[in-house]
Amino acid sequence: MKFKVFLSIFILFMGISLISCDGTQEQAEQLEQAEPVPVMDMAQVRQSIEEANVKFGEAARSGDATALASLYAEDARLLPPNSEMIQGREGVEAYWAGGFQMGIKDVVLTTVDVMGMGDMVCEIGRANVTIQPEGQEAIEDIAKYVVIWKKATDGAWKLYVDIWNTSLPLQ
Repeated sequence: MKFKVFLSIFILFMGISLISCDGTQEQAEQLEQAEPVPVMDMAQVRQSIEEANVKFGEAARSGDATALASLYAEDARLLPPNSEMIQGREGVEAYWAGGFQMGIKDVVLTTVDVMGMGDMVCEIGRANVTIQPEGQEAIEDIAKYVVIWKKATDGAWKLYVDIWNTSLPLQ
């Protein structure tokens, strides 16, 4: 009796093992046929992001909302503090144009970390912002931000989702 139970369990175990092996073999064959996933050079990605951040600051210092918006993806989302979400490059440009009219004079972005996620990467950083409304003294703000960057068809990294905090009352 014990032998029959043992034999039944052994046969069941072998059957499950064979089924599992067949699935594993199929999965291995699928993996062999799959296109290789390119490895992201994170140092190069970070350098591209830091270069774009320099352009961001240059556009802010010159008050050029069009140049600043060109750094964003066409389908970008801007998530400013205490405001509604803004979608699309046109909306991003309008937002920054309004910010320049309110007195944004400088933005210095400092990358703290970059993490890869396929054709998107996440940047965590700090921002030093100078705001000087007309006829008033300059205000300095230090903010933290997270940006999801999206690789465009031309290979350039574009801001896709941009969210930050600020210590300043914005409304």
